[in-house]
Amino acid sequence: MILTDRQIRERVTAGDIAITPFDDAQIQSASIDLRVGEEGATTKTKKRVNIREHGFLLLEPGDFGVISILEELKLGPQYVGRIGLRSKYARKGLIATTGPQIDPGYHGRLTLGVTNLTPQTVSIPYKDDILTLELHRLEEPAEHPYSGPYQGKLGLGPEDLEVIAEGDGMAFSEVLTTLRTLSSNVGHLTSKMDTMQWVIPTILCVGIGLITILVAIFGVIITVKH
Repeated sequence: MILTDRQIRERVTAGDIAITPFDDAQIQSASIDLRVGEEGATTKTKKRVNIREHGFLLLEPGDFGVISILEELKLGPQYVGRIGLRSKYARKGLIATTGPQIDPGYHGRLTLGVTNLTPQTVSIPYKDDILTLELHRLEEPAEHPYSGPYQGKLGLGPEDLEVIAEGDGMAFSEVLTTLRTLSSNVGHLTSKMDTMQWVIPTILCVGIGLITILVAIFGVIITVKH
Protein backbone atom coordinates (compact mmCIF):
# COMPACT_ATOMS: atom_id res chain seq x y z
CA MET A 1 0.00 0.00 0.00
CA ILE A 2 1.37 3.43 -0.98
CA LEU A 3 1.06 5.96 1.83
CA THR A 4 -0.95 9.09 1.13
CA ASP A 5 0.07 12.56 2.28
CA ARG A 6 -1.92 12.20 5.51
CA GLN A 7 -0.51 8.75 6.20
CA ILE A 8 3.06 9.96 5.65
CA ARG A 9 2.54 12.66 8.28
CA GLU A 10 1.00 10.14 10.68
CA ARG A 11 3.86 7.63 10.28
CA VAL A 12 6.48 10.35 10.76
CA THR A 13 4.69 11.61 13.89
CA ALA A 14 4.45 8.04 15.24
CA GLY A 15 8.16 7.46 14.60
CA ASP A 16 7.68 4.52 12.21
CA ILE A 17 9.43 6.61 9.54
CA ALA A 18 12.01 9.32 10.23
CA ILE A 19 12.86 12.03 7.67
CA THR A 20 15.41 14.61 8.88
CA PRO A 21 15.17 17.51 8.21
CA PHE A 22 11.42 17.14 7.80
CA ASP A 23 9.57 19.80 5.82
CA ASP A 24 5.83 19.37 5.43
CA ALA A 25 5.95 21.43 2.23
CA GLN A 26 7.89 18.58 0.57
CA ILE A 27 4.95 16.19 0.90
CA GLN A 28 2.92 15.55 -2.25
CA SER A 29 -0.39 13.68 -2.58
CA ALA A 30 1.23 10.24 -2.30
CA SER A 31 4.96 10.91 -2.00
CA ILE A 32 7.57 13.21 -0.55
CA ASP A 33 10.26 15.08 -2.46
CA LEU A 34 13.90 14.71 -1.41
CA ARG A 35 16.43 17.48 -1.94
CA VAL A 36 20.01 17.98 -3.12
CA GLY A 37 22.39 17.70 -0.18
CA GLU A 38 25.74 19.27 0.68
CA GLU A 39 28.14 17.00 -1.21
CA GLY A 40 28.65 15.98 -4.80
CA ALA A 41 31.30 14.97 -7.32
CA THR A 42 31.47 14.54 -11.09
CA THR A 43 33.80 12.90 -13.59
CA LYS A 44 34.79 16.43 -14.63
CA THR A 45 35.82 17.64 -11.16
CA LYS A 46 37.10 14.22 -9.97
CA LYS A 47 36.85 15.43 -6.38
CA ARG A 48 34.34 16.21 -3.66
CA VAL A 49 32.39 19.44 -4.20
CA ASN A 50 30.68 21.35 -1.39
CA ILE A 51 27.35 22.08 -3.08
CA ARG A 52 26.11 24.18 -0.14
CA GLU A 53 29.06 26.59 -0.45
CA HIS A 54 29.02 26.70 -4.26
CA GLY A 55 25.23 26.91 -4.41
CA PHE A 56 24.98 24.28 -7.13
CA LEU A 57 26.67 21.34 -8.84
CA LEU A 58 27.35 21.54 -12.58
CA LEU A 59 26.90 18.38 -14.63
CA GLU A 60 28.54 18.89 -18.00
CA PRO A 61 27.53 17.05 -21.22
CA GLY A 62 28.14 13.33 -20.76
CA ASP A 63 29.23 13.72 -17.13
CA PHE A 64 28.43 11.17 -14.45
CA GLY A 65 27.95 12.56 -10.97
CA VAL A 66 27.10 11.46 -7.44
CA ILE A 67 25.06 13.59 -5.07
CA SER A 68 24.39 13.12 -1.37
CA ILE A 69 20.70 13.65 -0.61
CA LEU A 70 19.86 16.21 2.10
CA GLU A 71 17.32 14.15 4.05
CA GLU A 72 18.41 11.42 6.45
CA LEU A 73 15.94 8.52 6.26
CA LYS A 74 15.03 5.80 8.72
CA LEU A 75 12.42 3.23 7.72
CA GLY A 76 10.76 0.83 10.10
CA PRO A 77 10.80 -2.90 9.22
CA GLN A 78 7.28 -2.67 7.80
CA TYR A 79 8.03 0.09 5.29
CA VAL A 80 9.82 0.17 1.95
CA GLY A 81 10.65 3.15 -0.23
CA ARG A 82 10.63 3.58 -4.02
CA ILE A 83 12.52 6.51 -5.52
CA GLY A 84 12.59 8.16 -8.92
CA LEU A 85 14.19 11.23 -10.46
CA ARG A 86 11.94 14.28 -10.51
CA SER A 87 10.42 14.78 -13.95
CA LYS A 88 11.85 18.30 -14.25
CA TYR A 89 15.35 16.80 -14.30
CA ALA A 90 14.35 13.88 -16.50
CA ARG A 91 13.05 16.42 -19.04
CA LYS A 92 16.46 18.12 -18.95
CA GLY A 93 18.07 14.87 -20.11
CA LEU A 94 19.34 13.45 -16.82
CA ILE A 95 18.95 9.81 -15.85
CA ALA A 96 19.30 8.34 -12.38
CA THR A 97 21.61 5.36 -12.00
CA THR A 98 20.62 4.57 -8.41
CA GLY A 99 18.57 1.49 -7.55
CA PRO A 100 14.87 2.32 -7.15
CA GLN A 101 14.20 0.54 -3.84
CA ILE A 102 14.98 1.47 -0.25
CA ASP A 103 14.73 -1.66 1.88
CA PRO A 104 12.83 -1.96 5.18
CA GLY A 105 15.03 -1.01 8.11
CA TYR A 106 17.31 1.26 6.09
CA HIS A 107 18.93 4.19 7.89
CA GLY A 108 21.12 6.81 6.23
CA ARG A 109 21.34 9.40 3.48
CA LEU A 110 20.90 8.24 -0.09
CA THR A 111 23.63 8.78 -2.67
CA LEU A 112 22.15 9.57 -6.06
CA GLY A 113 24.03 8.73 -9.26
CA VAL A 114 23.08 10.85 -12.29
CA THR A 115 24.27 11.05 -15.89
CA ASN A 116 23.81 14.00 -18.24
CA LEU A 117 22.86 12.65 -21.68
CA THR A 118 22.46 16.05 -23.31
CA PRO A 119 24.90 18.43 -25.07
CA GLN A 120 24.03 21.13 -22.51
CA THR A 121 25.46 21.72 -19.02
CA VAL A 122 22.85 21.14 -16.31
CA SER A 123 22.94 23.07 -13.03
CA ILE A 124 21.72 21.23 -9.91
CA PRO A 125 21.09 23.76 -7.10
CA TYR A 126 21.56 23.03 -3.41
CA LYS A 127 18.33 21.95 -1.68
CA ASP A 128 16.48 21.66 -4.98
CA ASP A 129 13.88 18.87 -5.23
CA ILE A 130 15.57 16.07 -7.18
CA LEU A 131 14.00 12.77 -6.05
CA THR A 132 10.46 11.61 -5.40
CA LEU A 133 10.06 9.06 -2.62
CA GLU A 134 7.02 6.78 -2.41
CA LEU A 135 6.54 4.99 0.90
CA HIS A 136 4.87 1.58 0.94
CA ARG A 137 3.53 -0.26 3.98
CA LEU A 138 4.12 -4.02 3.88
CA GLU A 139 1.53 -6.54 5.08
CA GLU A 140 3.94 -7.57 7.83
CA PRO A 141 7.37 -6.41 9.04
CA ALA A 142 10.39 -7.74 7.16
CA GLU A 143 11.95 -10.74 8.91
CA HIS A 144 15.45 -9.52 8.05
CA PRO A 145 15.56 -5.70 7.81
CA TYR A 146 18.34 -4.09 5.80
CA SER A 147 21.82 -4.40 7.30
CA GLY A 148 24.00 -3.96 4.20
CA PRO A 149 27.11 -1.84 3.56
CA TYR A 150 25.15 1.41 3.16
CA GLN A 151 23.47 1.21 6.56
CA GLY A 152 24.25 4.34 8.55
CA LYS A 153 25.95 6.08 5.61
CA LEU A 154 25.44 9.85 5.89
CA GLY A 155 27.53 11.25 3.03
CA LEU A 156 29.76 10.44 0.09
CA GLY A 157 32.12 7.60 0.91
CA PRO A 158 35.50 6.55 -0.49
CA GLU A 159 33.79 4.08 -2.82
CA ASP A 160 31.76 6.90 -4.41
CA LEU A 161 34.80 9.12 -4.97
CA GLU A 162 36.85 6.16 -6.21
CA VAL A 163 34.41 5.59 -9.05
CA ILE A 164 34.70 9.28 -9.99
CA ALA A 165 38.51 9.40 -9.67
CA GLU A 166 39.02 6.29 -11.80
CA GLY A 167 37.55 8.00 -14.87
CA ASP A 168 40.86 7.81 -16.78
CA GLY A 169 41.30 8.35 -20.50
CA MET A 170 38.79 10.35 -22.46
CA ALA A 171 35.94 11.59 -20.31
CA PHE A 172 32.44 10.78 -21.41
CA SER A 173 31.87 14.47 -22.08
CA GLU A 174 34.87 14.46 -24.44
CA VAL A 175 33.45 11.43 -26.21
CA LEU A 176 30.20 13.31 -26.85
CA THR A 177 32.13 16.36 -28.04
CA THR A 178 34.16 14.17 -30.39
CA LEU A 179 31.03 12.52 -31.71
CA ARG A 180 29.38 15.90 -32.32
CA THR A 181 32.52 17.10 -34.15
CA LEU A 182 32.57 13.94 -36.23
CA SER A 183 28.90 14.34 -37.01
CA SER A 184 29.52 17.96 -38.10
CA ASN A 185 32.43 16.88 -40.31
CA VAL A 186 30.33 14.14 -41.89
CA GLY A 187 27.63 16.73 -42.53
CA HIS A 188 30.10 19.03 -44.31
CA LEU A 189 31.45 16.09 -46.31
CA THR A 190 27.96 15.04 -47.30
CA SER A 191 27.22 18.60 -48.39
CA LYS A 192 30.37 18.63 -50.50
CA MET A 193 29.48 15.27 -52.02
CA ASP A 194 26.02 16.59 -52.88
CA THR A 195 27.69 19.53 -54.62
CA MET A 196 30.08 17.24 -56.49
CA GLN A 197 27.15 15.17 -57.73
CA TRP A 198 26.12 17.97 -60.08
CA VAL A 199 29.55 19.62 -60.55
CA ILE A 200 31.23 16.49 -61.96
CA PRO A 201 28.51 15.73 -64.56
CA THR A 202 28.55 19.39 -65.59
CA ILE A 203 32.33 19.30 -66.08
CA LEU A 204 32.04 16.07 -68.09
CA CYS A 205 29.32 17.54 -70.29
CA VAL A 206 31.37 20.69 -70.91
CA GLY A 207 34.45 18.58 -71.62
CA ILE A 208 32.59 16.34 -74.08
CA GLY A 209 31.13 19.45 -75.71
CA LEU A 210 34.59 20.99 -76.12
CA ILE A 211 35.98 17.76 -77.55
CA THR A 212 33.08 17.61 -80.00
CA ILE A 213 33.70 21.20 -81.07
CA LEU A 214 37.44 20.60 -81.47
CA VAL A 215 36.83 17.47 -83.53
CA ALA A 216 34.44 19.41 -85.75
CA ILE A 217 36.97 22.24 -86.18
CA PHE A 218 39.77 19.83 -87.05
CA GLY A 219 37.44 18.11 -89.48
CA VAL A 220 36.71 21.38 -91.24
CA ILE A 221 40.43 22.25 -91.39
CA ILE A 222 41.31 18.89 -92.89
CA THR A 223 38.52 19.20 -95.45
CA VAL A 224 39.74 22.68 -96.47
CA LYS A 225 43.31 21.43 -96.90
CA HIS A 226 42.20 18.61 -99.13
